[in-house]
Order: sequence, then C-alpha cells, then structure tokens
Amino acid sequence: MTHSPAAVRRLLDDHGLAARRDLGQNFVADPNTVRKIAALAGVGPGDRVVEIGAGLGSLTLALAETGAAVTAIEVDRGLTVALGEIVGELANVDVVSADVMTIDWHELLAGAPHVVVANLPYNIATPLVCDLLDDVPAVERLVVMVQREVAERLAAAPGSGAYGAVSVKVAYWAAARIVAHVPAAVFVPRPRVESAVVDIVRRPPPDVDPEHLF
Repeated sequence: MTHSPAAVRRLLDDHGLAARRDLGQNFVADPNTVRKIAALAGVGPGDRVVEIGAGLGSLTLALAETGAAVTAIEVDRGLTVALGEIVGELANVDVVSADVMTIDWHELLAGAPHVVVANLPYNIATPLVCDLLDDVPAVERLVVMVQREVAERLAAAPGSGAYGAVSVKVAYWAAARIVAHVPAAVFVPRPRVESAVVDIVRRPPPDVDPEHLF
C-alpha cells in the first residue's frame, strides 16, 4: 500500500511535521507514479536498492512490494522517525538517517552492486548524480525523478539545447535517457515545476582520463 495525498497530509499532521523548503521536500502522493517508477527500475528479489530522500515512504513502499532489499536514506530526523513506523514491519527495508552528500558510500554499500531509485530533492540532484557516477562504482544504475530541466541536462545529446558540462560528465560514465514525465499535481506540497524520471545505466568508461574533459 502506498500513500494518497490525504494520507501524506495526515502523516505529516500526526507527526507534527511539515515540508521543509530548505531540504527541497515535496512528497510523492500518487500510488500509480511510485509503482511506475519501481517498475521502470526493474528491480525484484535479489536486487539491492538505495532510495535517497525516502521521506514518508511512498516510493519506499512501492520498492518494497517488488521484493528487492531497500535501504531508505533520509536526512530529516523527524521524517526518519515517521518512516521507521511506516515500514517497521517490512523485513526487506532498512531505514538509515544520514546526509547523502556526506555519507560514506563505500561503507554503506560494501562494494555490492546497487541500483539507486529516488525522488531526488531538486537542490542536490545534479551534484549527487555526478558524485555517484564519479566515485561510487557499486552504483550500477540510477532511476531518479528530478526537475524536468535537470533531467533534460542529464540526458542531453550533443547539439541539443540542454547539452552542457553535466551532460558530458554523465555521458562519460553512463547512458542516460528520460523514461517518464511526472506532473506537479502528484506532489504534496505541489511544486512550481514539473518533473521527469531519468534512467542512467553505468558502462565501462572509455580510455580517456576524465581530468581532461572537465
């Protein structure tokens, strides 16, 4: 079971919480959207998934339904408590309270292959994706929902209007494509921008030192 808009608002009220603008919090409140993202990730029993910015667990629950082992990371301590209660009975979900911009990824993943599936906060999406591609080879794939303009830059091809340094970096490490568009109406609170889901699949890097590219 995943969360409706009414359920998200009720959970926030029950725990004395509100969406924090400084953390870019917008909670997905549409079961069809989160199940679609989980399906696009193509994960299931035997797979290891890291969810970043798990919030109130809308996407966490959809990922858990697939049978994958889910590590749900949340930086907001209040949300971590609520999330622990929401997924507490699920044996395949582990809740971690941490800042993904400073976490020791190598310790967390222990070198095992993982898929990152997340509704990324807008303010960290680009640097986080680039850092994971640069420094965390255990992350073999990312299926992330981001602001539409960010998605277009991550997946842009040479010659397109969105193409730039970020596009070059992503293309050095991986193949990226936009696989879904998500309207603002599925979030609580509703953001002023639309979102898109990007599928980023790591590949062996070419024999070119990235220091000479960026």
